[in-house]
Amino acid sequence: MQALHLTESRKSLWFWPGVTLFATALFFFAWAVLISGQDWLGQAIWGTLAAALALVFLAMAARNSHRALRSAG
Repeated sequence: MQALHLTESRKSLWFWPGVTLFATALFFFAWAVLISGQDWLGQAIWGTLAAALALVFLAMAARNSHRALRSAG
């Protein structure tokens, strides 16, 4: 198994949308905590959805950079 080169994954088209979605997920989770006395389930669901999609995008970025490193070397 080869090491991940995260500096290369930043060049991928998938990386920055993944980071943005991860930040959005953190926002939704923080919002859910802030309104925990009220109806927070919607924010938790949107946070989970955004986090799952962010993980898919970041995995695609890592895979894309791994493929680029393999073809360059």
